[in-house]
Amino acid sequence: MNRITNQMINNNLKFNLARQQVDISNVQKDLSSGKNLHIPRDNPIAASNQMIFTSRLSEVVQYINNIGDSKFKLDEVDTAIQSAVSVYQRIRVIAVQLANGTYNDFESRNAAAVEVNQHMEELLALANYKGSTGRPIFGGHRTGTEEQFNPFVPVFGAAPDGSLMITGVEYRGNVGDMLREVSKGEFLSVNVPGNRLFWATNQVITSSRNAGEFIVETNQSFKIDGREIFVAPGDTIYNIIDKINNSGAAVKASLGLNNNLMLETTVPHQIWLEGVGSSDVLVNLGLVNPDLQSPPNNFDPTAQVSGMSIFDSLIKLRSDLINHDQEQVGGASLGLVDMGMDNLLRHLAAVGAKHNRLDELERRSETERVTVLDLVTKNEGIDYAESIMNFKWLETVHNYALSVGARTIRPTLMDFLR
Repeated sequence: MNRITNQMINNNLKFNLARQQVDISNVQKDLSSGKNLHIPRDNPIAASNQMIFTSRLSEVVQYINNIGDSKFKLDEVDTAIQSAVSVYQRIRVIAVQLANGTYNDFESRNAAAVEVNQHMEELLALANYKGSTGRPIFGGHRTGTEEQFNPFVPVFGAAPDGSLMITGVEYRGNVGDMLREVSKGEFLSVNVPGNRLFWATNQVITSSRNAGEFIVETNQSFKIDGREIFVAPGDTIYNIIDKINNSGAAVKASLGLNNNLMLETTVPHQIWLEGVGSSDVLVNLGLVNPDLQSPPNNFDPTAQVSGMSIFDSLIKLRSDLINHDQEQVGGASLGLVDMGMDNLLRHLAAVGAKHNRLDELERRSETERVTVLDLVTKNEGIDYAESIMNFKWLETVHNYALSVGARTIRPTLMDFLR
């Protein structure tokens, strides 16, 4: 027979009470935190899943924030374009009135020319419009520096009365897109570079050099409208034309009658040509000025360049009004105004389409956020009813254990002496 001492009974009682207290503490911790997963060893599989779910939830929340920021940026662009359209509509009304002879006297034409000039200055202000961040919204993705704060720079010349007026406007921004990741691997541009928006006609650049026997000698690359095109040793002018046409840039390359390279935009915008590093392909083809290789307006002096910006078209309209050339006002100038309007409306529609796309992405992301949050809750959350029941059961058992222990260790020294 084994001998059971009081010390053994006491130790066994303390051990069981301590174990019950640990169980009560764990249930109490679950109830107070609402979670049943506190450290990985509690449930390694659930802990691993929890890391995946939490990471995905953070991604979705960030995408929702990116979508909100993108919508705000597009709202700024949309507001500015709508203002430009309103100004342009008034200019078109003036052109139509002066073209059909409604106001044919000298004073009316001069007054119309002055009004067109004022509207052109307002369009210039809209083109240099600063968003909420204080940076121009139509200058690409890296404008707003101290050296060049405005992407559109006016060129002034003498007016017939001797005063200064705008005789040209140069775009000094860049063609970069502001991209926002609105879903996993899905990026959306939230800006419109000014060389695309404030342009009226397609631009054509025609080299004067015969490129029939041109051959690339080294590996190099160049960019057209921000699209990088790689050429290799042995590439001929035909290879280069194919690579340009397949680059995704809104430019079509072709060979002229004299085997000279021709570039023409497929939608109205100013072509952006630049070499990468020490590339000299565009220079050797007679498209880029060897003394001024950085865009914009870096075309070779011998190349023929055609195409007009919105500001160029308005300067022509103003000149036709000043010269009282009704035929030009109702013909070429009005046609250029309509082309500029079409381009503005095209970009306005594109901004609206992007906004609708973001609305759909936001709804989808919100649905996914709720789904992932539900997975997180189910994976680490507790069943409160079950946990409370377990807590009450442990509390009852613990009380019974204390009661039994109190009866077990109750004998005193006098009880042993009797």
